[in-house]
Amino acid sequence: MLILTIRRVKNERLKKIFLKIHYEVNKLFKYLNDRLQNGHYTANESRELIAWIDQVEELQSNLKNSNLCFEIDDYYKSLFISCNGFLTRSGGSRIPSDFKKIELNYINPIFKLKTTDSTELKNKRISGVKSIGEGSYAKVFKYKDPDYNKYFVLNRAKTNLDEKEKERFKREFDEMKKLNSPYIVEVYQFDEDKYEYKMEYIDYTIGKFIKENNNKLTLDERKKIMWKILAAFKYIHSKSLLHRDISLSNILVKCYEDTRVIKIADFGLVKIPDSNLTGLNSEIRGSLNDISDLQRCGFDKYTMLHETYALCRLISFILTGSTKIDSIRNTQLKTFVEKGVNPQLDQRFKNVSEIKNALKFL
Repeated sequence: MLILTIRRVKNERLKKIFLKIHYEVNKLFKYLNDRLQNGHYTANESRELIAWIDQVEELQSNLKNSNLCFEIDDYYKSLFISCNGFLTRSGGSRIPSDFKKIELNYINPIFKLKTTDSTELKNKRISGVKSIGEGSYAKVFKYKDPDYNKYFVLNRAKTNLDEKEKERFKREFDEMKKLNSPYIVEVYQFDEDKYEYKMEYIDYTIGKFIKENNNKLTLDERKKIMWKILAAFKYIHSKSLLHRDISLSNILVKCYEDTRVIKIADFGLVKIPDSNLTGLNSEIRGSLNDISDLQRCGFDKYTMLHETYALCRLISFILTGSTKIDSIRNTQLKTFVEKGVNPQLDQRFKNVSEIKNALKFL
């Protein structure tokens, strides 16, 4: 039956791979459903599910720029993300108490080739474009695509950019296109003529989400958001990149029925090794940045110790709902934040792993 659901996949080897993954993942998800009441997912099955999810991510990454690039069903994609949040490779995995029973899909495909012709997409007229803000180098618009019946974002370069800024804008797209993580906003197509690109639409900025839900969010929910943000930046840093523009508007929250996914956006100021795009007098952005030290040393001297400073301020906001450090009442949290924003750079957290270790008191 599954063979019929992927008949549009003409590559026989890829078709067999999709079938195999779909079968094995469903088998492991079915067993996970059986273990919900027990609350413990056994060790062998935990390792197997981790391995299959890793294989899906690796396959998607390897085929990303080929004619065999594919998309994962949104529901299963959200399941992979949720499971990655609690699965461990040894001793089995504790199933979160709020984890819902999985609705298994045996009929429809969970992998679909991206068959949209890029020329047709490029020339297609879009309507209902609405301005929703602006980033470092672009004006940002929202529109609904009639073919997909869903919203997308259009990032259009500002008309007053100089050549260096235009290069940064194009580099933002290029770097985001290279990254392959559920924690990074997906970008789809760069129009060289209009100097704009399309990307996925996300429901909330972290600032808006916390503001609207501050009185309803439990500590566990706040912690889940925090851990996902740290996982996102651990991935970014593993690519030898520094974001440099951490703010309440550049961390996004995508809401599904059964989970929330953190997405990092606006890589216009990303620091790449050996790049010369940041000059001594480059404007400092990022509302959570250590402005005083960066003004002293120059934005081109931005390091991991500045990135962890901004991350600690962000974590404080998520846990308290306020950007004011002085108003923190929890003694352990205040000690954590004070270390993270210490004026002496060598006293700060050196990386995301140190931040995670220091948060074990929660």
